[in-house]
Amino acid sequence: MRRFLVIGLGRFGRPLAEALTAAGAEVIGLDEDMSLVEAVRDGIAVAAQADSADPQALRAVGAAEVDAAVVAIGEDFEAEVLTVAALKELGVREIIARTRTERERRILELVGATRTVSVEGETARRLARSLAASVLDSVEVAEGISLIHWMADERVAGKRLRDTELRARWGLDLVAVRRRRPDGGESCTVMPEPDFALQAGDVLLLVGADARLRAFAAATAH
Repeated sequence: MRRFLVIGLGRFGRPLAEALTAAGAEVIGLDEDMSLVEAVRDGIAVAAQADSADPQALRAVGAAEVDAAVVAIGEDFEAEVLTVAALKELGVREIIARTRTERERRILELVGATRTVSVEGETARRLARSLAASVLDSVEVAEGISLIHWMADERVAGKRLRDTELRARWGLDLVAVRRRRPDGGESCTVMPEPDFALQAGDVLLLVGADARLRAFAAATAH
């Protein structure tokens, strides 16, 4: 089961947290407003009141162990920046931040956001579907062909590349594998050999036809 941290449980964060939960993920929700925490408490795994800009408070709720964190703070941009920086300090690999302007996007990326999204509810639901499907990002490389960053799930984790169905069933090519090292750094293996052993938590860079990628992503969500 994938684990997510959603910080800010207002108009964007609450539907995101609930949609991720409905998709089968474990969600930790944080907000400084106790009324918002109480409103979502019964709908997600963990809901807590905390100062998200405090690395110790984040560590206490297990932020360092999540697959991705989404910063959905409302009007307090300073708090959003400090929160992204705190998550980066903890070593959270995927940090998605809500943004309203191009200037905010640039600032958030400078302090550690790996992805930014704009408001509001429908965007939250689309983001939930993307995260739950383990697709972390996608880039169009030509008409009808894209690259995606995909978090390895139980279908490939523990297998050699030759034993997966990435090419035989889905028609996808594996370009590279990013892996977290024990020291907190990251390694990248480009064009891995057929005997390369995949691990849980690996991020795979896959390329293929958009229709095949959509089918693959949809299957990962079930």
